[in-house]
Amino acid sequence: MPRELLVSFDADQTLFDFQRILDEALITTASFLSHYSKKPITPRRLKKIRNSLVEDAGPNSIRLLEIRRASFEQALNPLSNAKELSQQALEVFEKVRFGDPYFYPHVKETLATLKRNYKTALITNGNSCPKSAGIAHLFDYVVMAEEYPYKKPDPRLFNAMLSMAGMGPDKLIHVGDSLEDDIAGANNIGATSVWFNPLHDDNSSPVLPDYSIACMRELPSLVAGYATR
Repeated sequence: MPRELLVSFDADQTLFDFQRILDEALITTASFLSHYSKKPITPRRLKKIRNSLVEDAGPNSIRLLEIRRASFEQALNPLSNAKELSQQALEVFEKVRFGDPYFYPHVKETLATLKRNYKTALITNGNSCPKSAGIAHLFDYVVMAEEYPYKKPDPRLFNAMLSMAGMGPDKLIHVGDSLEDDIAGANNIGATSVWFNPLHDDNSSPVLPDYSIACMRELPSLVAGYATR
């Protein structure tokens, strides 16, 4: 009989193409904001402002959507109604950002297959919402880093997930696209790491995953083989 395992997943760029949906959200929002600004507001400018605010704020001191709203407000300064318009812009942004995600191939069926035999979890540094993406029912546990004072690869975030599941790192298989956040994070606690690498990128870093996959449909057989060892 397969042994009990917890299979956890990163969200952005692992389950779905976050960059694509973010770019669409910023294009739509920049167009909205430009109606009120004396000069055009571009997605590139919004990204630059947002990244600067993140650096100034420090890790996890402000929720991600509040940082996003503040970036819209700063883009509109010195308009007297910049704060009010930034809230409207945030609503425009959220409608696209948390709309239908662009899932990578075979993600939903892979999650459903694994959920039938193992415990599953989502652990993310972002704010992609499994409920709005329609996949909340496919996870036993959800860990959002913005609800904690630390984020991946900090072992405390992984340990928070393991505590929820009542399992040790020797029973965890973590899947993610980031060598620094996901693979190093899993390796450092003694869990099994799976690098999701759909573009077959070369790994020139010192971080070595236990396994690599290019498509999610490779995962069920990998986990099954691991579980029966």
